[in-house]
Amino acid sequence: MITGRRTRFPMARNAFAELRYNPRRVVAVIVAIMISVGYLTASVTVLAGETKTFERTIIARVSETDVVVTVRTGDRAAQARLAAQVGKVAGVASADLSFLSRGWVSGSSDWVQQQSLPDNPKLRWTDLAEGRWPAGPGDIALGNVTARQLNLGVGDRITITDKNTSATLTVTGLTHQGDSLLSGLTLNSFVAPSFYTAVDSIRTSEQTEILVIGDGTLSRSQLAERVQAVTGGGARVETSGGMVQRLISQRTQGVYVFQLLLLVFGAVALLVGSIMIVNTFLILVAQRRRQIGLLRAVGGRRDHIRRGLLVEATAIGVIGSLLGVGLGVALSAVVAVVLDQTVSVPAGQVAAVAVVGVVIAVLSVLLPARRAAMIAPLEALRTVAGDAIGRRASFVRRAVPPALVVLGLAGIGLGFTGTLFALAYFIGGSFVCAVGLLAATGSYLPPLLRGLGSTLRRTGPTARLATDNTLRNPGRAAATGAALMLAVGLVVALQVGAESMKATADDNLDARYPIDVTVSMLTGPLPAGTVGDVAAISGITDAKGVRSTRVAIKAGGSTKRVLAQGPDAGALTTLWAPRPPITAEAVLADPYLLEDAGIKNGTRLTVTGRSGSVTLPVRGDPLAPTGGLVVAPSVLAALDTDAPLGAVWAKARQGADITALRSQLRTVAEPLTGAEVGGGLTAKLVYHTALDRLLAMSTMLLAVAVLIALVGVGNTLGLSVLERTRESALLRALGLQRRQLRWMLAIEAMLLSLAGAVIGIAAGAFFGWIGAYAVGAELNMANIRFSMSVPQTLGITAVAVVAGILASVLPGRRAAQATPVDALAET
Repeated sequence: MITGRRTRFPMARNAFAELRYNPRRVVAVIVAIMISVGYLTASVTVLAGETKTFERTIIARVSETDVVVTVRTGDRAAQARLAAQVGKVAGVASADLSFLSRGWVSGSSDWVQQQSLPDNPKLRWTDLAEGRWPAGPGDIALGNVTARQLNLGVGDRITITDKNTSATLTVTGLTHQGDSLLSGLTLNSFVAPSFYTAVDSIRTSEQTEILVIGDGTLSRSQLAERVQAVTGGGARVETSGGMVQRLISQRTQGVYVFQLLLLVFGAVALLVGSIMIVNTFLILVAQRRRQIGLLRAVGGRRDHIRRGLLVEATAIGVIGSLLGVGLGVALSAVVAVVLDQTVSVPAGQVAAVAVVGVVIAVLSVLLPARRAAMIAPLEALRTVAGDAIGRRASFVRRAVPPALVVLGLAGIGLGFTGTLFALAYFIGGSFVCAVGLLAATGSYLPPLLRGLGSTLRRTGPTARLATDNTLRNPGRAAATGAALMLAVGLVVALQVGAESMKATADDNLDARYPIDVTVSMLTGPLPAGTVGDVAAISGITDAKGVRSTRVAIKAGGSTKRVLAQGPDAGALTTLWAPRPPITAEAVLADPYLLEDAGIKNGTRLTVTGRSGSVTLPVRGDPLAPTGGLVVAPSVLAALDTDAPLGAVWAKARQGADITALRSQLRTVAEPLTGAEVGGGLTAKLVYHTALDRLLAMSTMLLAVAVLIALVGVGNTLGLSVLERTRESALLRALGLQRRQLRWMLAIEAMLLSLAGAVIGIAAGAFFGWIGAYAVGAELNMANIRFSMSVPQTLGITAVAVVAGILASVLPGRRAAQATPVDALAET
């Protein structure tokens, strides 16, 4: 035999020839890399455009200014004098006051930011999309995204309320706000300067600035120095560029967190893809056993074989990465068109992503290359293909995965003890346990496949053959099942975590907000018809009027005005049983009010109203409104004999559409100046909306990993068809029809998909619950609940099984096309 010590083998040429003459074997690997790299490319490209768009919204307000003066005095006359002084500085062309405030929309819990419209048109950083600019203190122009979220248009009226005052304004126009992914995080609007500066102004500016434009004779830094000399220490003076950098560093954390989330899920997609690549190359090594043995027989060394596979993997990685970059840029261009953005391709990040794709392909082939290098030259003489990847696992390899699972469970158990580093134990334990479960797939997947196939085996020989085929190569089945299990498990873990957090948050919010819906007046009485209007809303099962008055409480020498409400005790018991009725022997107070005032539970509190005063023990109770008290009807009568209707408390139907109900409540409360809508449903909507958005986004991102795993199922079947050509020919010769052969492969795919989905769902449910418990414990939530959406879980299972069956269509057609004679001749 030739030793090959001095023989040169054109391994690179052999590798490229293999790709050229047998492209079907590696198409799925290229597709997996293309999807993974394309996903990451689209992520970094879209985020780059999103970041620029978000930065432009920050820069826009001061883009035409040279210097920004942040005024620290709230005196309007002093602000006007300072602006006049700045305007007289040599080198200043104009100096305009700009006011900024924030208030919530009456009838909802949405907060809107108001900015005064600059008198200088050059400083108006956006254009009108519709209508006109505000001209008086009763006008407002909303951003188009803000208007869409509030369901308002030109001509509609909106009531803006802060802690002291409220104003009902007419929407005169809509401005271009931009439709980026992060649009709407801040609801913004423009108001006329007279909204703040009129003598009878109803609003106070939370932030006042002087926007300075130079005449071009000085640099921005020189101009800032001259303005600073005029303002002294009573204001902060900075160039517009310095202010922009400061604001960007403060406000782009959400963008970075979002980018980190995208990259994490991209890493998951790459992990699933790498599992599939390893599995594919292991199968290819098994199929090319005789070819590799022949190369060894004619002088090829082990390092030749390894280098050949590495060259092949590098070529596949380069091709897949280039296609992925093209796919990702194309997807980001579509997103940019939809969001009306410019495409921004960060060349450095995209190049890094492409390199990662190539590296993943090369690293994934290391194990198969090592297996290939162990093939002996005598394998070239064997006519029956051996199982090159079904080697018997060593004791260490069989013992390590269970040990990791036990170690991970121990870490999770330490987290449940409530130790100082509980969250770290939960995270670390879950990770170690998950790695152990993935590594042990070959131990528990075959028994599951056997169990799932036991029922199908009774349906006929085709099903028996399919079940036996899935069990023939446990290593291949384990690798395919692990990829699908990882992808499905992550989706289920997110869903279970979100549903559990929803259920837990609902329970905690029920305790914090015993009343589902409250409609209250900050000042003045509610119209008598408000109770009937609220009761008539679809989704409200009952509503009761609550009388209220303004009272004074004295404790520890301090006096504070609060709102006291006294509902009918019988009605309260009817609505919120088994809660006991309010008695005349105690005063219920907002727990946060007691904490702020330094009042302990049980302290006797003197409450004084217009008609008299009472002294009763006080008890913190979430039934009391924020900063308020609740007393029995008889106590309220002693405090104020003519207490008017001040609020409506209502109970919502279980499972009512919170969004629709909230919209109807806003319609009722909107005409009532100073009305505030609150209660548990409003708070629940915030949690539900945030969790639903996170879940929807995460599920879409993880769908990439599921897609790659299903491509792996199809690839495994396709390569299995090539490997079993002789077997398929024999079956066809014995009478197996083409449709039976296709059905056999469909059953194999169904079993692999179903087994991977079942294990993924079980593991995902466990880790999702652990994650929800860890987060809930970190947030000091009580009674953390497990919750799981059965329809969503069944939907995931159905998608995995159906997609797996569809993945068998092409391999099935390929296997059924050849006649028995042709197939036997090929082998």
